[in-house]
Amino acid sequence: MASGLRAVVGVGAVGGLLVVLLWSEQQASTRMPAQARGRGDIGDEDAGFREQQQQQQQQQQLHRRHFGNAIASLRSSAVHVAAPPPPPPPPQPSVLSDTDAVHPESRMVSEGLPRSSSRTIIYVITPTYRRPEQVAELTRLSQTLMLVPDLHWLVVEDAVSPTRRVLSFLDSCSVPHTYLLGTASRRYKGANKPRGVSNRNAGLKWVKVHAKDGVIYFADDDNTYDYRIFDEIRMTRQVSMFPVGLVTRLGVSTPIVSSGKLVGFYDGWIAGRRFPVDMAGFAVNVQFYLQRKAPLMPYSVGFEEDGFLKALRIKPEEIEPLAENCTKILVWHTRTVKTQPAVKMPDTDKVTKTNLHHLKSQIVFPSGLS
Repeated sequence: MASGLRAVVGVGAVGGLLVVLLWSEQQASTRMPAQARGRGDIGDEDAGFREQQQQQQQQQQLHRRHFGNAIASLRSSAVHVAAPPPPPPPPQPSVLSDTDAVHPESRMVSEGLPRSSSRTIIYVITPTYRRPEQVAELTRLSQTLMLVPDLHWLVVEDAVSPTRRVLSFLDSCSVPHTYLLGTASRRYKGANKPRGVSNRNAGLKWVKVHAKDGVIYFADDDNTYDYRIFDEIRMTRQVSMFPVGLVTRLGVSTPIVSSGKLVGFYDGWIAGRRFPVDMAGFAVNVQFYLQRKAPLMPYSVGFEEDGFLKALRIKPEEIEPLAENCTKILVWHTRTVKTQPAVKMPDTDKVTKTNLHHLKSQIVFPSGLS
């Protein structure tokens, strides 16, 4: 090959595709007037230059033929790299019929993904029911639960079918959750009837089927929780207890603790109960619960907590006091002022053709109105 031309052919694989590179560089002297190069034999130089040009052109043609043959050879021997398979579709919320459900009272409609960790998971059972404040209170509670890792939220609604407002709220909720129906029978509805029992029992039945360890906690949607209480709850080995503020005229419901041991209860309504505690004032270890044959909560007004704890066959001296030996209040039994259902919106253009149409689906009207 003449010194005036260098050809480099490089072959490589990039992303499964074969790449061929040809690089050429000509170092022949640029034709310049003889006078500019300081030489007088113009005719002889022109003849010599033309001869050199012809040689270079022949060499370039030869290299182009070799290059074309190399390309054809590489194409015939190239390995086809298959495209990676498309990613699997995201998991869809599962919808179970009544026959597939844990119990006829409960049905799993949508479920978030529980977080994987070596820490003990907390199963928070929250009963709820249709009312103007429902989504607002669920939203407030979810903002606290978002701060707690390794938690699975069981939202259990007393309804005959899944409600649009709650499902819409859960669609935007980042807390791992399961939505269940815990429909109360008619005989347990009305004044002086046990409330939330069917919901809590539906949650307990779900835990019995789906959980092997962890901690159970009943968290009503209208209470207020310091997120640190969940760090305390996670340590429960059998049954733990802790103070709840804003309960009765005494201002608090709490175990009485001396030297790290439970010696009594301070509550505004003892009523002969062995365990006079608030529903938000105790937690139960899942393994312990299953070992005790997974009892349900009784339909007994005012004695739901006491009946449930007695069914666990736990002794008062075995209770584990949390919240620094029950010296700190981290849960409050707050109560939202009841709001009357909204007045029905008129079916006029000012509603149907404006933003009011969208807000209408988020407002609770009297039963039978929309």
